[in-house]
Amino acid sequence: IMNEKIKKMNLLILGGSSLLSFLWCKATFENFNIYLSQHQRDISYLGFPILNVKLDNFRTLASDIIKNEIDIVVNTIGLTNVELCEIEIEKAYYLNAKLPGIIAKACQFTNTKLIHISTDHFFDKGNKRHTEDDEVFLLNTYAKSKYQGEIEVLSNLSTALICRTNFFGYGPNYKLSFSDWIIKSCLANKKIELFHDVYISPLCGKNLALISLELLRLNCKGIYNLSSDDTITKFAFGILLCELQGISNSNIKSGSINDRKDLIQRPNSMALSNSKASKALNKGLGKVSKQILDIN
Repeated sequence: IMNEKIKKMNLLILGGSSLLSFLWCKATFENFNIYLSQHQRDISYLGFPILNVKLDNFRTLASDIIKNEIDIVVNTIGLTNVELCEIEIEKAYYLNAKLPGIIAKACQFTNTKLIHISTDHFFDKGNKRHTEDDEVFLLNTYAKSKYQGEIEVLSNLSTALICRTNFFGYGPNYKLSFSDWIIKSCLANKKIELFHDVYISPLCGKNLALISLELLRLNCKGIYNLSSDDTITKFAFGILLCELQGISNSNIKSGSINDRKDLIQRPNSMALSNSKASKALNKGLGKVSKQILDIN
């Protein structure tokens, strides 16, 4: 008897032109049938079917999910520019909070699995790895709207998987990631300043996609921190990134976030503890050095 080929699951990524969508497609296209939602930017060059989904009404989204037999929805939509969120507060709350609620409702209605991408901007000072249970400290509109988004998602779909994270990787030319910007600047011999007092625990986008799908397969639900196994400052990350990519880091200088009065106030403590996810997966998620080596 011939083995039947295992049917690939249909995965819909909302926010098709986002940096994470690009990285997600690269990481998972061999194992899933990927569909993308398109907003303003043409993303047909990615070569995946595009669904012109209307997201302002859960019923229209639900009918698209049913029609295309979608098994998993990944929500990467968001207004992530911290400065812009303060200027366009209404838009920030619409994209970061209201839409996630509508998406969750559509997934609840159609019994579809949902992965919602959140943020690491929920805490305040100190070089501490924050757990999912730590009290949040919301410094700006971006953080407040993203936190509201988590609440909207879980109140509409208790089985949703919410990933708090900070990620990097090789993005498309119109959407540079933090690591892209560092590499590009150093290769162009351009001086950049990175903060020695901002702590992060970033994952590469590929690993974020693979780990969150694995958690979903294990029926994990609620909030999970997806982060590296260690903590690093943004300055040290830049130095290490260049070192491991074989690029000169002589143009990176160390600076303090406290000196940047032009920026909206943001946390300098964004390190996350991934012990909950590690326990569920029965393994570590990898140190920052491994994340950098995995971006290729």
